[in-house]
Amino acid sequence: MLISNLKRVNNMKYNKNNIVIRPAIFLMVFLITLSSCEDFLEEVPTNQLTSQADLTSREYGEPLAIGAYRMLSSWTGGARDWGNILPNTLEFPTGGAFTSEPHAQFDKYATNQVTGNLLDNFNNQWSNWYAGVQDANLALDLLPSVDLSEAILAQYQGEVRALRAFYYFNIVRYWGDAVMITAPLANVNEAEMPRTSLKQIYDEVIIPDLEFALNAVPAGKSNDGRVTQDVVRAILADVYLTVSGYPYQEVETNPAKDWCGEGSWSMQEYPVSGGTAKAFLQKAKVQLDALYGSYALGTYDDLHDPAMNNNGEAIFQVQYSIQPGYNNGILQPSLPLLTKISKSDENGSFVPAKHYYDSYAANDERAMERGMFFTWDTNIDDPTDIIQFSPPHLFKYYDVAAVKSVNGSGLNWSHYRYADILLMLTEVNWALGESATEIEKGINEVRLRAGLAPLSGATLTLKDILSERAWELVFENKMLWDQRRTRRCIVYGDEEISGINNFVGYQPKIFNFAFTPQHLLSPIPGDEMNNNGQIQQNFGYLPTQTK
Repeated sequence: MLISNLKRVNNMKYNKNNIVIRPAIFLMVFLITLSSCEDFLEEVPTNQLTSQADLTSREYGEPLAIGAYRMLSSWTGGARDWGNILPNTLEFPTGGAFTSEPHAQFDKYATNQVTGNLLDNFNNQWSNWYAGVQDANLALDLLPSVDLSEAILAQYQGEVRALRAFYYFNIVRYWGDAVMITAPLANVNEAEMPRTSLKQIYDEVIIPDLEFALNAVPAGKSNDGRVTQDVVRAILADVYLTVSGYPYQEVETNPAKDWCGEGSWSMQEYPVSGGTAKAFLQKAKVQLDALYGSYALGTYDDLHDPAMNNNGEAIFQVQYSIQPGYNNGILQPSLPLLTKISKSDENGSFVPAKHYYDSYAANDERAMERGMFFTWDTNIDDPTDIIQFSPPHLFKYYDVAAVKSVNGSGLNWSHYRYADILLMLTEVNWALGESATEIEKGINEVRLRAGLAPLSGATLTLKDILSERAWELVFENKMLWDQRRTRRCIVYGDEEISGINNFVGYQPKIFNFAFTPQHLLSPIPGDEMNNNGQIQQNFGYLPTQTK
């Protein structure tokens, strides 16, 4: 018997009157029968137990570990209104996104009117990620009582700690200082607490959890969505790269200062030359070197083919299926608005801005028709009727079986794939001043697949690296994190990326304001501000604390 409540998130409802950490406090443990571990995300709960149940028998070990995966599938969930999905909230702030669909309220991002009460853009992210933290904390609390061998116990603890680290990694990148919870909460009152320094969360939770997991989980690739050593290496490399930059390195200069409340961010040097930056870059290189050569870049069609789930260049993916309620929610928002090319909704809300698309080189295979974008499709009722649309929309999430049928999409969402590893490797080698050969080997493999000429490691710049990340990882929810950790924005010129600017002072083409230090973080959600009297808002945002 195994526990699995991983895929219930699409049907989960949150009470707006409860603090958003609280839904996970009294976690229900769902028992299911599985035919194999590879199907651990596909099963339907058949019974339930409270956390007070006797779970010491050996058969409960794996179910407890699997329970920590539950909230991963919330990544492509919604944010209250039609077409407004959570991946939008990570692209809209960058200046590289656009939608004409008013429900998503993109105009609030373009006109500097974002608050913590904007739909459920921030409430749901906070709720989902903290529910994942609480699931992990519960599992870590109960696992030592289960009758398991030391090796199996360590493996399960490694999986769970890696997932807890991943949830917290998203939390601190989005909001900076955050509520730090490392044990199950006994009652709702315990959830009301002040924020902890982002540096402390990295130092005491995220990095230790991942470093423990690295030597505890199975070696090699993940072929079913479970955490393996390759998954941990990918997350850990990203964490090390992030803390070698911002905001960690600025907080490190004065850890006692209220950076998030004051908004006094001013450092702009990248790569950072002092502090612990170089040591973290060297640690990132160890993990990236270990992954290098273990995967191969396939075709761009692989990215939207459910048959390639957990295969090819996939390293860490969220598991979805065509079973109702367990679908990937990214497909419908990626389709052009109400064009009748699909049997399902066509939201048109998850769209790269035209200046983003225009920045690709003319011979870049990613920008060619049905590479990563498309500009036409057939009418769902009449295949002879060709429907054209502009600007180009994302083809990288085009699951043809789902588009042309009533089935939902079972395409997995990739948090890390090999192309991302290659580009991180180039950046780390460049920042460390490694040889030209070392610097160029990652980025040129990505460019080779795109049909582009190689770059010389001797002359490669940060602009080259960030540009390639923008083109290759378009709308994989990477750009916001890249902007914040480097404090640089790519500048879109006339059908090119013409340069990079400091984040502070940069005005995206379709925004009516320039970024300030405020925009290096996101607003604490309105629900959390209402229910947690001890939490304070990030600089410059509403609502502020009234309790």
